[in-house]
Amino acid sequence: MLTLLIAPVVAAAGYSLIYLLFGGGLGGAVLIFIIAKMLGK
Repeated sequence: MLTLLIAPVVAAAGYSLIYLLFGGGLGGAVLIFIIAKMLGK
């Protein structure tokens, strides 16, 4: 059950980290994290 709750957060954080690695800013990474979390990915 805990895995089902943590998985979307990890996925959203992954998108944000990829954005940061490709030279994006912290504000954009936070925005991507919020949007990905809202979309449930």
